[in-house]
Amino acid sequence: MADFRFACPHCGQDIECDELWSGHDIQCPTCQKELTVPPKPDAPPHAAFATAKPGQARLSIGSSQVQRSSAPPPPPPQAVLLQQKLAQAKAGQKGSAMKWVAGGAVAIVFGVGGYFGYGYFSEWRAKRSEAAKQSSTAATQEVAAAVAAEPAPAPKKELPLLPPIWTLDVEQATIPEGRANGMIAGTNFVVETARLDMVGNLCLLRLLQGSIASPDLGFMVYLRLGAGESVTGRTWTVSQEMRGTAVPRVVKLWKTDPRYAARQKTTSYGYAMKLELGDITNGVMSGRIFLALPPVTEQNVVAGIFQAETSLGEASGAAAANPAPPPGTVAPPPAEPANFEQRYGIKR
Repeated sequence: MADFRFACPHCGQDIECDELWSGHDIQCPTCQKELTVPPKPDAPPHAAFATAKPGQARLSIGSSQVQRSSAPPPPPPQAVLLQQKLAQAKAGQKGSAMKWVAGGAVAIVFGVGGYFGYGYFSEWRAKRSEAAKQSSTAATQEVAAAVAAEPAPAPKKELPLLPPIWTLDVEQATIPEGRANGMIAGTNFVVETARLDMVGNLCLLRLLQGSIASPDLGFMVYLRLGAGESVTGRTWTVSQEMRGTAVPRVVKLWKTDPRYAARQKTTSYGYAMKLELGDITNGVMSGRIFLALPPVTEQNVVAGIFQAETSLGEASGAAAANPAPPPGTVAPPPAEPANFEQRYGIKR
């Protein structure tokens, strides 16, 4: 193939190339602008060479006619750079797409696993709750069966209030099977507090309505014990004819004004009494009493069953020597208050 020359339409630079480049786009080696190679003119090649200007650069594409005819023209630098950027963008888009695909797959796997796993978890939780409920029901039934097998303690029966019949005839006196009660100074009396303690060498039984420190009504009975004697299982029977130090002294208590302490009156003889003391269990002694004091006009009396708290020992019912007096304990009255009253004319 023959070479031919043509001038750049932009800068006028003469360019020499093979006729096979006719109609192709190339860059001018001088101004770097793109141009289209014109078709080969019919004039002889030497005419074209005659028009060439001395000192101007000539463009020779290819080293031989064979290579120029078969090798494509090299891409311009801008095109190479653009192709590299496009390749990088395509690679980035492909990587992002792969990341989205991988993330979507992981999300699907977790979603499917969570759906089926939640069903299994709910079923396991329901079975566990049912097992715990059955175990609790079985334990409750066992406890109920054990409680039902044990005999229930009998409810404590409250004793009725049976009014006593006043009499100074100890043979006619009866102890009602009810809660100890009676009458003092014309007022109904119910034993609310009962206590048995040692005061010196005497055993003091108190049957009171109200507190021990400030009773409203009550009786105090001072019992004399012999050396080594016990009050448990003892019985006293006193008739109105009996006299002497062996006869228990009885003190009547009553309030005429709630603002003041209770008044007291001691009786050493002329009364009727039946007193039965039982055993001591857990600091409590059971007892039965009938006590009637003169005069007939007042008919001071108490009779019935009582439970007295005590500081005495359970074995013998006797306290240690010279025990400390319990709270609320009063000193025993004089031995013969009746003689003092007769001499000085003082009445209580």
